[in-house]
Amino acid sequence: MLELLPWLAFAAAGLYQIALLAIAVGSRVTYPYDLEWMEGGMLHHALRIQEGHSLYAAPSIDFIPYLYTPLYPALLAILGKVFGLGYALGRMISVLSLLVMAGVAFATIVPASGTIATSTHALPRARVIATRFGRRLVAVAQPIAWCGAMLSFGLFAAIYPFVEGWFDIVRADTLFLAMVTASLAAMPRLCHGEGWRGHARVAGGGAMLALAFFCKQTGIFYVVLGGAIVAVMDWKKITAYVVAAGVIGLGGTQAMNSSTDGWFWTYVSKIHRSHDFNMDRFWKSFGNILWHFPAMTIVVAVALVALVITYARTRELPAASKAFILWCSAFALSTIVGAIGWGTEFAHFNAYMPAFLHGALAAGAALPLLAQCAQAMRTHERPTENDTSATTAVDTRIARLVAGLAAAALAWTCVHARWSPSRFIPTAHDREAGDALIKRIKALDGEVWMPSHPWYLELAGKQPHVHRMGIKDVTTRQPRIVNGLDDALVHHRFTAIVMDDRDLFLELPALVAQYHPALKLPESERPHVYTGAHVVPDTVWLPRLPAQPPADAKTVFDFEQPTWAGWTRSGPAWGDGPAIEPEAGQGLVVGVTGQRFANSMHGGDKATGRMTSPSFLIDGKRMSLLVAGGTDDTKLRIELWVEDKLVRTAGVPAPGGEALQRTTWMIDDDILGKRGTLVLVDDSPTGHLVIDDVWMWANP
Repeated sequence: MLELLPWLAFAAAGLYQIALLAIAVGSRVTYPYDLEWMEGGMLHHALRIQEGHSLYAAPSIDFIPYLYTPLYPALLAILGKVFGLGYALGRMISVLSLLVMAGVAFATIVPASGTIATSTHALPRARVIATRFGRRLVAVAQPIAWCGAMLSFGLFAAIYPFVEGWFDIVRADTLFLAMVTASLAAMPRLCHGEGWRGHARVAGGGAMLALAFFCKQTGIFYVVLGGAIVAVMDWKKITAYVVAAGVIGLGGTQAMNSSTDGWFWTYVSKIHRSHDFNMDRFWKSFGNILWHFPAMTIVVAVALVALVITYARTRELPAASKAFILWCSAFALSTIVGAIGWGTEFAHFNAYMPAFLHGALAAGAALPLLAQCAQAMRTHERPTENDTSATTAVDTRIARLVAGLAAAALAWTCVHARWSPSRFIPTAHDREAGDALIKRIKALDGEVWMPSHPWYLELAGKQPHVHRMGIKDVTTRQPRIVNGLDDALVHHRFTAIVMDDRDLFLELPALVAQYHPALKLPESERPHVYTGAHVVPDTVWLPRLPAQPPADAKTVFDFEQPTWAGWTRSGPAWGDGPAIEPEAGQGLVVGVTGQRFANSMHGGDKATGRMTSPSFLIDGKRMSLLVAGGTDDTKLRIELWVEDKLVRTAGVPAPGGEALQRTTWMIDDDILGKRGTLVLVDDSPTGHLVIDDVWMWANP
């Protein structure tokens, strides 16, 4: 029993990481809003399939697919008919895929351990099992293998923060990884069948790997690896493998392409290949992967060297070598695939998930392999007739020590890589903010567009439209037209557009020309995402229409002219005329009406200046104006002058910022009926003013 304690302690380190992952995943699966900004778009894909629409058609304002193959959204659509289409369903698919990967770790590493003794001509298996010390070797081998399996999945769990919590979201990555990993694990066993059944089993494995391509395009690399496994295990079955993979992969691609008039291949290949590829990120990826957990890579490398030396001296491969060689091969391939993925434009660290999983499996399989290599080398160094119980016991201790050193390194990595699940778990505030946001969207009349969170519209009872990522995919460095997009903006098809803090207004000039930010969402309506790009709902944009004062008000100045004709300018801060859009570094100006507004940010905050208006008749009971900017009213203010006397001043109400607020002056009888002028004052080298819609009101 004492001999088991170190392995239990090492395994506990892996279990610790698995527990952290379980807490994070279990706390997120039922969250009713986006954990990652493309989750809602994937649900929209599934909805399109349920409604009978093709995913792959000409880009339009209504829908553009992500640049992925269709298996995952198709599975969502099918299961959604039974369980209801939503976030929980998509995340459960990812959670079940994680369980499959955990099962693969134990199914491949534990059975491969066998016994530590492997050299049949040095220490025959029958003789080992027949002795008391032989039974002891078998008893030691199994805890090492179980420990390796636990540490392997613990290592994979430990990279959850590094890949930004990508394991459990409504995306295809985890399902794809489960399909590829389970298929590769099954291939050696499938190759053992005899006759037509053996060929059929291999064909089934080839079909499963080909299906992985329809989950994510990088599956094609693993089809090649699966073929290599068949060629090594039983080359006579390679024809069955190639035919099955070809029928599913090539045949399915041809069928999809024909049924979509070529749009399938355009999206999943042509547009992908037209995106930028960053060679610096490609080469940097090898360090990101191989040296993120140095112990993992070192253990794999040491085991690989030990295996080569053992085979060179004994001409035999230890029992655990099969699993180790399999996952080493997958690790090498997945590292290259991860580097290619992260080098591609718009990629995130989720591209590294296959490399880390297969590297962790290789490291876990290395533990029983190292023990077996140590045992094989010891028994090979002396004649069989010199074996004694004492020497066998020494061999056991040495094998246990070699494997223990590697296990200790992996266990320390699991402990040292501790992380807080709370970083990835939405709060009660996020749920409440999501509820409040959906309520606001419901209250908006007509069609609404939410480019970064289309599923929120479905939750609000409205029709989802194209996701921002789809527009970026098809227009970045390409002249493709998004059908209906410009027309929808010019003719104000949408009564409102709900934007994130990083959204299309930064990329689509037509949007800024036709819509303006009218409302800054309060913090109580801004649910956060916890994976991928950390964007949040930020502003409600409305069509750029002339301001319509109430019936008892009239416009004094609306700043819709392109120049300051009639005004007197002093200093450069106000530019040559009212602004159409914010200056660089200013951020969104919220609440503007019409096309233009007065802005003293020309030349940045450091620029100063004053603008004096033409005179106007003060013929109402009060005046109001929209103001934003800095709150230092000694240097940033609006002045009302009557007959060369300063009669009113207004600054920007606290806390300031770029959201326009209405300020009102009451008109006393002593200035009623007289002529006045406005002076817009920016004397501050560290701040600015924004003004719009000066109105005169007939009633107080």
